[in-house]
Amino acid sequence: MLQTTKKETIIKLVEGTYTPAEAADILFSLIGDKIKFHNLQILSLQERFGIDSSHSEQRIKELKKVKLQAKDLILQARDAGYTIQIEGDIKIKFLNQHK
Repeated sequence: MLQTTKKETIIKLVEGTYTPAEAADILFSLIGDKIKFHNLQILSLQERFGIDSSHSEQRIKELKKVKLQAKDLILQARDAGYTIQIEGDIKIKFLNQHK
């Protein structure tokens, strides 16, 4: 689903009810891809350009914590016999570049 206003676009990335195993696949895949992105950013920024990569390093730490939180929630749902509803939107905005 795509929702657009003049200032932003919202894309519904994930929407549904899943078993704990399915939820784990979805969430760990999304989080893992973001960690990979930041690892590549670190390599690119540091090795190719010698630029500070502290933002990506911090995001990796945060994402690893989020992954552990998601794992705990999934295990709780599994142990209690629940399914998991996930709703995830991506909000995209165009910003003016300041040079």
